[in-house]
Amino acid sequence: MKATSNATTVGPRRIMCLAVSLLAMAALVFTTQPAQADEQVPFRAAFTTEFESVVEFPIAHIDVIGEGKATHLGKATAVTTDQAVNLISGQASATYTFTAANGDTVVLEMEFKTTFLPDGLMFAGTYTVTGGTGRFAGATGSGTLIGSAAFTGPSNGVGSFTVAGTISSPGSLK
Repeated sequence: MKATSNATTVGPRRIMCLAVSLLAMAALVFTTQPAQADEQVPFRAAFTTEFESVVEFPIAHIDVIGEGKATHLGKATAVTTDQAVNLISGQASATYTFTAANGDTVVLEMEFKTTFLPDGLMFAGTYTVTGGTGRFAGATGSGTLIGSAAFTGPSNGVGSFTVAGTISSPGSLK
């Protein structure tokens, strides 16, 4: 009888040890990878731009192209073909793609408020990094933006903007 009772006691202990080991391995697998991908580092960019707009009142649709520099990208271009500004409220949104010299991209969704001035406008708001390509595939981050623009013609002009905040570390995205 002792052998039977001993076997019963050893069996549950082994099962318990196996279960704890499996839980520990699962926790290790599921916590290691996301922690690396979420590491945020400072991100700053500054661009000078040219724009063209088409008004379908009350919305101005704006295409922008710019040149400048961004941390982790170096010399880069900034492009949007979907910027929209409500001419009544000043609310605006855009999706910008920053492209480095090597072709890697960072994509930012921007929401901002526009203040109209006699000769142009000023704007300020926020951005969210929604991805990218190359070493920025899967990038995340957020921050603020500020800028201004001046009309040089009835539907075109020049401007500049900066962003400052964070982006997931390029080294942690691989």
